[in-house]
Amino acid sequence: MAPDAVIRLGALVQAAGLALAATGRPAALIGAALLVGAGEGPQLTALFAVRHRESPDHLRGQVFTTGASLKITGFAVGAALAGPLAARSVSGALLLGAGVAAVACVGAAGLGTRSRLTRREAGDA
Repeated sequence: MAPDAVIRLGALVQAAGLALAATGRPAALIGAALLVGAGEGPQLTALFAVRHRESPDHLRGQVFTTGASLKITGFAVGAALAGPLAARSVSGALLLGAGVAAVACVGAAGLGTRSRLTRREAGDA
């Protein structure tokens, strides 16, 4: 399976896991943890494959470092925004997270196409 598809599928699996966790039932929480983990592992590997494919050789280290920094910053911003929501409603915070993951999947669907189109226009394809 192509790395772009794995990234999208991973986001959908994570969205399903977060939605399942929102039910609050103990058995569902275990299943949700398994789903989120099953989505995250292959997604991270696919992300590295896409970064490697899309970045020029001379900038690859900088691209990977910047990507990691942005991911950590995104986690921090997400936690800061989700904290007050989770204090009011854990289920609401989990459902919002599921929605964000689903939207990320839809947004990621166009990224690979734009990237390949840009390379083709530049004469690199």
